[in-house]
Amino acid sequence: MLGGIIGLLRQKKQQSHERKIMQFRKEMMELQMIDNSNLRDQFVEQLLLDRFLAPIEKAQFGIQETAKQSQSLARLLGIYYQDHGIPKEKAPEICSEFRSLAVRLTKAESLEDLKILYEAITIFVQEISIYKHRENKYSIEYFVESKILHKLNDCIADYNNFQRRLEMYSSIDFQIATQKALPESQ
Repeated sequence: MLGGIIGLLRQKKQQSHERKIMQFRKEMMELQMIDNSNLRDQFVEQLLLDRFLAPIEKAQFGIQETAKQSQSLARLLGIYYQDHGIPKEKAPEICSEFRSLAVRLTKAESLEDLKILYEAITIFVQEISIYKHRENKYSIEYFVESKILHKLNDCIADYNNFQRRLEMYSSIDFQIATQKALPESQ
C-alpha cells in the first residue's frame, strides 16, 4: 500500500514537473516572439509602467480599506456605545464623524490630503479617547490606531516613495542613462 502511494506521488510530481517545463517553453516562445518584433519596446514600456504604478495601486487599496474600517467603527459604535461609556446623545455625533471620515478618505486626491487627514484623525481620536472600553483591545483608540492610522501611514509612505520615484524618473540624468542602457530599436 505504501509503495503504491509513493508511486502515485512520484507520478504526480513528474506530471507537475512536465507542466512547469511546458509553461516555461511557452513563456520563452512568447518572449522570443516579442523580441523578434516591434512589440519589444511596447512590452518593456508596459512592464516598467506596471512596476512604477504598483505602489500607488497598493496605496489606493489601503486607503479604501481604511475607509471601510471607519464605516465599520461607526456602525459598531452605534450599537455598542454604552460599552465605551459614550452617552446616548453623543453616540450619533461620533458615528457621523467616522462616516464622514470614510467619505473624506475616499476623496483624498493627494499626498497632502492624506497627511492632513492623518493629523485630523489623530487629534479627533485624542479628543474622544475619554470614552474607554473595559478591554483595551476593544477601545476606540486601539481600533483607530491599528485599523486606520497604521494603514494610512503605510499609504503615505507608499506615496512618498512614489513621489521620489517620479522625481527620479523625470530627471534628465535618469532619462539619458536609460536611453544609453537600452539597445536601439531595429
